[in-house]
Amino acid sequence: MQVAEHKCQGPRSAFTLVELLVVIAIIGVLVGLLLPAVQAAREAARRMQCSNNLKQIGLSMQNYHDTHKRFPPGAWNEANNGNRLGWQVFILPFMEQTNLYNSFNFSHNNYTGVNLLPAATAVKTYLCPSNRVKVNQNGQTPGSGENPASGMAFTTHYYGAMGPKGINPAIPGGATLFSHDPNPTGHGGYSNTGVLFRNSRIGMGDITDGTSNTILVGEIAFEAANCYRSWVRGCSGNTIGSCKNSEFGINVRPYNGSNNFNSVSFGSEHTGGCQFALCDGSVQFITQSIDMPVYFGLLTRNGGEIAMLPN
Repeated sequence: MQVAEHKCQGPRSAFTLVELLVVIAIIGVLVGLLLPAVQAAREAARRMQCSNNLKQIGLSMQNYHDTHKRFPPGAWNEANNGNRLGWQVFILPFMEQTNLYNSFNFSHNNYTGVNLLPAATAVKTYLCPSNRVKVNQNGQTPGSGENPASGMAFTTHYYGAMGPKGINPAIPGGATLFSHDPNPTGHGGYSNTGVLFRNSRIGMGDITDGTSNTILVGEIAFEAANCYRSWVRGCSGNTIGSCKNSEFGINVRPYNGSNNFNSVSFGSEHTGGCQFALCDGSVQFITQSIDMPVYFGLLTRNGGEIAMLPN
Protein backbone atom coordinates (compact mmCIF):
# COMPACT_ATOMS: atom_id res chain seq x y z
CA MET A 1 0.00 0.00 0.00
CA GLN A 2 1.40 3.35 -1.02
CA VAL A 3 1.10 6.32 1.23
CA ALA A 4 0.59 9.66 -0.56
CA GLU A 5 3.20 12.24 0.20
CA HIS A 6 2.02 15.72 1.18
CA LYS A 7 4.45 18.52 0.47
CA CYS A 8 4.02 21.69 2.49
CA GLN A 9 4.39 24.77 0.41
CA GLY A 10 6.25 27.66 2.06
CA PRO A 11 5.18 31.30 1.75
CA ARG A 12 5.40 32.82 -1.70
CA SER A 13 8.42 35.04 -2.20
CA ALA A 14 6.88 37.50 -4.72
CA PHE A 15 3.68 38.98 -6.12
CA THR A 16 2.09 37.47 -9.15
CA LEU A 17 1.92 39.66 -12.23
CA VAL A 18 -1.78 40.28 -11.74
CA GLU A 19 -1.30 41.31 -8.11
CA LEU A 20 1.53 43.65 -9.08
CA LEU A 21 -0.61 45.32 -11.73
CA VAL A 22 -3.42 45.80 -9.22
CA VAL A 23 -1.06 47.43 -6.71
CA ILE A 24 0.35 49.75 -9.40
CA ALA A 25 -3.16 50.72 -10.45
CA ILE A 26 -4.14 51.51 -6.86
CA ILE A 27 -1.01 53.63 -6.35
CA GLY A 28 -1.75 55.47 -9.59
CA VAL A 29 -5.28 56.26 -8.43
CA LEU A 30 -4.01 57.51 -5.06
CA VAL A 31 -1.37 59.71 -6.70
CA GLY A 32 -4.00 61.08 -9.05
CA LEU A 33 -6.18 61.96 -6.08
CA LEU A 34 -3.39 63.42 -3.95
CA LEU A 35 -1.44 65.39 -6.58
CA PRO A 36 -4.06 68.15 -7.08
CA ALA A 37 -4.33 68.54 -3.31
CA VAL A 38 -0.55 68.85 -2.98
CA GLN A 39 -0.42 71.38 -5.81
CA ALA A 40 -3.27 73.36 -4.25
CA ALA A 41 -1.50 73.38 -0.89
CA ARG A 42 1.71 74.61 -2.50
CA GLU A 43 -0.11 77.36 -4.37
CA ALA A 44 -1.88 78.41 -1.17
CA ALA A 45 1.53 78.76 0.48
CA ARG A 46 2.86 80.77 -2.47
CA ARG A 47 -0.18 83.02 -2.42
CA MET A 48 0.31 83.61 1.31
CA GLN A 49 3.96 84.55 0.68
CA CYS A 50 2.85 86.94 -2.06
CA SER A 51 0.37 88.52 0.35
CA ASN A 52 3.15 88.89 2.92
CA ASN A 53 5.33 90.60 0.29
CA LEU A 54 2.62 93.13 -0.42
CA LYS A 55 2.01 93.62 3.28
CA GLN A 56 5.67 94.46 3.79
CA ILE A 57 5.57 96.85 0.82
CA GLY A 58 2.45 98.50 2.21
CA LEU A 59 3.99 98.97 5.65
CA SER A 60 7.16 100.35 4.10
CA MET A 61 5.05 102.84 2.17
CA GLN A 62 3.36 103.89 5.41
CA ASN A 63 6.72 104.42 7.10
CA TYR A 64 7.99 106.38 4.11
CA HIS A 65 4.90 108.58 4.36
CA ASP A 66 5.42 109.10 8.09
CA THR A 67 8.94 110.32 7.39
CA HIS A 68 8.39 112.40 4.26
CA LYS A 69 4.70 113.33 4.71
CA ARG A 70 3.86 111.86 1.34
CA PHE A 71 4.19 108.60 -0.56
CA PRO A 72 7.29 108.13 -2.71
CA PRO A 73 7.13 109.22 -6.33
CA GLY A 74 5.94 106.40 -8.52
CA ALA A 75 8.97 107.13 -10.67
CA TRP A 76 11.24 110.01 -11.44
CA ASN A 77 11.83 110.81 -15.07
CA GLU A 78 14.68 112.76 -16.65
CA ALA A 79 13.17 116.19 -15.94
CA ASN A 80 14.83 118.41 -13.31
CA ASN A 81 17.87 116.13 -13.16
CA GLY A 82 15.64 113.24 -12.21
CA ASN A 83 17.37 109.91 -11.71
CA ARG A 84 14.74 107.82 -13.53
CA LEU A 85 14.47 105.38 -10.63
CA GLY A 86 11.24 103.83 -9.34
CA TRP A 87 9.50 103.70 -5.97
CA GLN A 88 10.94 100.23 -5.40
CA VAL A 89 14.30 101.95 -4.82
CA PHE A 90 13.01 104.78 -2.65
CA ILE A 91 11.40 102.55 0.02
CA LEU A 92 14.43 100.27 0.50
CA PRO A 93 15.53 101.90 3.80
CA PHE A 94 12.09 101.12 5.22
CA MET A 95 12.45 97.45 4.26
CA GLU A 96 15.71 96.95 6.17
CA GLN A 97 17.64 97.27 2.90
CA THR A 98 19.65 100.40 3.72
CA ASN A 99 22.93 98.98 2.42
CA LEU A 100 21.36 98.23 -0.94
CA TYR A 101 19.80 101.70 -1.00
CA ASN A 102 23.19 103.30 -0.34
CA SER A 103 24.66 101.54 -3.37
CA PHE A 104 22.66 103.81 -5.69
CA ASN A 105 24.02 107.07 -7.06
CA PHE A 106 21.05 109.42 -6.86
CA SER A 107 22.94 112.14 -8.72
CA HIS A 108 23.21 109.93 -11.77
CA ASN A 109 20.41 110.81 -14.18
CA ASN A 110 19.50 107.31 -15.31
CA TYR A 111 18.50 103.90 -14.06
CA THR A 112 21.28 102.42 -16.22
CA GLY A 113 25.06 102.60 -15.76
CA VAL A 114 26.11 102.69 -12.12
CA ASN A 115 22.49 102.46 -10.98
CA LEU A 116 22.01 99.21 -12.84
CA LEU A 117 24.63 97.42 -10.75
CA PRO A 118 22.32 96.94 -7.72
CA ALA A 119 19.72 95.40 -10.05
CA ALA A 120 21.76 92.19 -10.04
CA THR A 121 20.66 91.77 -6.40
CA ALA A 122 17.31 90.04 -6.04
CA VAL A 123 14.93 91.68 -3.58
CA LYS A 124 12.79 88.68 -2.64
CA THR A 125 10.00 90.90 -1.34
CA TYR A 126 9.51 92.14 -4.91
CA LEU A 127 9.08 88.66 -6.38
CA CYS A 128 5.87 86.63 -6.31
CA PRO A 129 6.78 82.96 -5.78
CA SER A 130 4.05 81.81 -8.17
CA ASN A 131 5.77 83.47 -11.14
CA ARG A 132 8.77 81.67 -12.60
CA VAL A 133 10.00 84.77 -14.50
CA LYS A 134 12.47 86.30 -12.06
CA VAL A 135 14.82 88.29 -14.29
CA ASN A 136 14.64 91.23 -16.67
CA GLN A 137 13.37 90.36 -20.15
CA ASN A 138 15.17 93.23 -21.89
CA GLY A 139 18.49 91.54 -22.63
CA GLN A 140 19.24 87.85 -22.43
CA THR A 141 22.84 87.93 -21.20
CA PRO A 142 24.91 89.92 -18.67
CA GLY A 143 25.87 93.29 -20.13
CA SER A 144 23.00 93.34 -22.64
CA GLY A 145 19.85 95.44 -22.46
CA GLU A 146 19.15 96.35 -18.85
CA ASN A 147 21.58 93.81 -17.40
CA PRO A 148 24.79 94.92 -15.67
CA ALA A 149 27.98 93.24 -16.79
CA SER A 150 28.13 91.50 -13.41
CA GLY A 151 25.03 89.41 -14.09
CA MET A 152 21.37 89.33 -15.00
CA ALA A 153 19.16 92.06 -13.53
CA PHE A 154 16.27 90.84 -11.43
CA THR A 155 12.77 92.11 -12.02
CA THR A 156 9.78 93.02 -9.84
CA HIS A 157 6.25 91.64 -9.81
CA TYR A 158 4.71 94.57 -7.89
CA TYR A 159 3.79 97.87 -9.57
CA GLY A 160 2.34 101.18 -8.54
CA ALA A 161 -1.22 101.97 -9.64
CA MET A 162 -1.18 105.15 -11.74
CA GLY A 163 -4.96 105.07 -12.05
CA PRO A 164 -7.55 104.09 -14.65
CA LYS A 165 -7.32 105.17 -18.27
CA GLY A 166 -10.00 105.46 -20.91
CA ILE A 167 -13.71 106.21 -20.59
CA ASN A 168 -14.95 106.86 -17.06
CA PRO A 169 -18.00 104.57 -16.62
CA ALA A 170 -19.16 106.52 -13.56
CA ILE A 171 -20.05 109.58 -15.67
CA PRO A 172 -23.22 109.31 -17.82
CA GLY A 173 -22.86 109.67 -21.55
CA GLY A 174 -19.93 107.31 -22.06
CA ALA A 175 -17.65 109.98 -23.47
CA THR A 176 -15.75 111.42 -20.49
CA LEU A 177 -12.16 110.23 -20.20
CA PHE A 178 -10.19 109.76 -17.01
CA SER A 179 -7.54 112.43 -16.52
CA HIS A 180 -4.15 111.42 -17.87
CA ASP A 181 -1.04 112.91 -19.40
CA PRO A 182 -0.79 111.72 -23.02
CA ASN A 183 2.67 113.22 -23.54
CA PRO A 184 5.03 111.96 -24.63
CA THR A 185 2.92 109.86 -26.97
CA GLY A 186 3.28 106.12 -27.27
CA HIS A 187 2.82 103.20 -24.89
CA GLY A 188 -0.39 104.59 -23.39
CA GLY A 189 0.74 107.83 -21.78
CA TYR A 190 0.54 108.33 -18.02
CA SER A 191 -2.56 108.27 -15.87
CA ASN A 192 -2.39 110.61 -12.88
CA THR A 193 -5.58 109.83 -10.94
CA GLY A 194 -3.99 107.20 -8.72
CA VAL A 195 -1.36 107.57 -6.02
CA LEU A 196 1.88 106.43 -7.68
CA PHE A 197 2.71 107.83 -11.11
CA ARG A 198 5.36 109.82 -12.94
CA ASN A 199 6.90 112.43 -10.58
CA SER A 200 3.99 111.98 -8.15
CA ARG A 201 3.91 113.70 -4.74
CA ILE A 202 0.72 112.38 -3.17
CA GLY A 203 -0.02 112.46 0.56
CA MET A 204 -2.77 110.96 2.67
CA GLY A 205 -4.73 114.20 2.55
CA ASP A 206 -5.00 113.89 -1.23
CA ILE A 207 -6.74 110.51 -1.00
CA THR A 208 -10.26 111.76 -0.40
CA ASP A 209 -11.85 108.51 -1.57
CA GLY A 210 -10.47 106.88 1.58
CA THR A 211 -7.23 104.99 2.09
CA SER A 212 -9.08 101.69 2.63
CA ASN A 213 -10.83 102.12 -0.73
CA THR A 214 -7.83 103.12 -2.83
CA ILE A 215 -5.31 100.79 -4.44
CA LEU A 216 -1.64 101.68 -4.01
CA VAL A 217 0.31 98.73 -5.44
CA GLY A 218 -0.75 95.62 -7.32
CA GLU A 219 0.89 92.56 -8.74
CA ILE A 220 1.68 91.95 -12.36
CA ALA A 221 2.83 88.40 -12.01
CA PHE A 222 1.20 86.43 -14.80
CA GLU A 223 3.99 84.89 -16.81
CA ALA A 224 2.61 86.02 -20.16
CA ALA A 225 2.73 89.71 -19.15
CA ASN A 226 5.95 90.18 -21.16
CA CYS A 227 6.76 93.47 -19.41
CA TYR A 228 9.38 92.40 -16.89
CA ARG A 229 12.31 94.80 -16.68
CA SER A 230 14.95 95.69 -14.09
CA TRP A 231 13.37 96.33 -10.68
CA VAL A 232 15.20 99.67 -10.38
CA ARG A 233 13.67 101.13 -13.54
CA GLY A 234 11.47 104.18 -13.18
CA CYS A 235 10.38 106.47 -16.00
CA SER A 236 12.29 107.39 -19.13
CA GLY A 237 10.92 108.97 -22.27
CA ASN A 238 7.48 107.52 -22.99
CA THR A 239 7.71 104.38 -20.84
CA ILE A 240 7.50 103.64 -17.14
CA GLY A 241 8.73 100.46 -15.53
CA SER A 242 7.64 100.82 -11.92
CA CYS A 243 3.94 101.75 -12.33
CA LYS A 244 1.12 100.96 -14.75
CA ASN A 245 -2.11 102.46 -16.07
CA SER A 246 -5.27 100.42 -15.67
CA GLU A 247 -7.11 100.36 -18.96
CA PHE A 248 -8.33 96.76 -18.89
CA GLY A 249 -9.46 94.18 -16.36
CA ILE A 250 -7.33 91.80 -14.32
CA ASN A 251 -5.32 89.16 -16.21
CA VAL A 252 -6.39 90.61 -19.56
CA ARG A 253 -3.68 92.56 -21.37
CA PRO A 254 0.05 91.68 -21.68
CA TYR A 255 2.66 93.88 -23.34
CA ASN A 256 2.27 93.57 -27.10
CA GLY A 257 5.90 94.45 -27.76
CA SER A 258 4.96 97.67 -29.48
CA ASN A 259 2.81 100.40 -27.94
CA ASN A 260 1.11 99.47 -24.64
CA PHE A 261 3.99 99.02 -22.19
CA ASN A 262 2.45 101.47 -19.70
CA SER A 263 -0.95 99.79 -19.75
CA VAL A 264 -0.24 96.12 -19.01
CA SER A 265 -3.00 94.68 -16.84
CA PHE A 266 -2.56 93.77 -13.23
CA GLY A 267 -2.75 90.01 -12.86
CA SER A 268 -1.12 86.92 -11.44
CA GLU A 269 -0.69 83.17 -11.56
CA HIS A 270 -3.04 82.86 -8.57
CA THR A 271 -6.34 81.35 -9.61
CA GLY A 272 -9.08 83.86 -10.40
CA GLY A 273 -7.46 87.24 -9.73
CA CYS A 274 -4.54 88.97 -8.06
CA GLN A 275 -3.54 90.79 -4.89
CA PHE A 276 -3.27 94.49 -4.12
CA ALA A 277 -1.89 96.64 -1.31
CA LEU A 278 -4.22 99.47 -0.39
CA CYS A 279 -3.24 102.91 0.86
CA ASP A 280 -4.06 101.96 4.46
CA GLY A 281 -1.46 99.17 4.37
CA SER A 282 -3.94 96.30 4.06
CA VAL A 283 -3.76 93.62 1.37
CA GLN A 284 -6.77 92.37 -0.59
CA PHE A 285 -7.32 89.70 -3.24
CA ILE A 286 -9.51 91.04 -6.05
CA THR A 287 -11.14 88.64 -8.48
CA GLN A 288 -10.85 89.10 -12.21
CA SER A 289 -14.66 89.11 -12.43
CA ILE A 290 -14.95 92.42 -10.53
CA ASP A 291 -17.24 94.98 -12.14
CA MET A 292 -15.11 97.45 -14.08
CA PRO A 293 -16.75 100.60 -12.60
CA VAL A 294 -15.95 99.30 -9.11
CA TYR A 295 -12.41 98.34 -10.13
CA PHE A 296 -11.74 101.73 -11.71
CA GLY A 297 -13.23 103.46 -8.67
CA LEU A 298 -10.74 101.66 -6.40
CA LEU A 299 -7.89 102.88 -8.59
CA THR A 300 -8.61 106.61 -8.23
CA ARG A 301 -7.62 108.63 -5.17
CA ASN A 302 -10.24 111.39 -5.40
CA GLY A 303 -12.78 110.44 -8.06
CA GLY A 304 -15.72 110.54 -5.67
CA GLU A 305 -16.96 107.12 -6.76
CA ILE A 306 -18.87 104.90 -4.36
CA ALA A 307 -16.50 101.98 -4.72
CA MET A 308 -15.95 99.37 -2.03
CA LEU A 309 -14.20 96.04 -2.17
CA PRO A 310 -16.65 93.18 -2.62
CA ASN A 311 -16.84 90.74 0.27
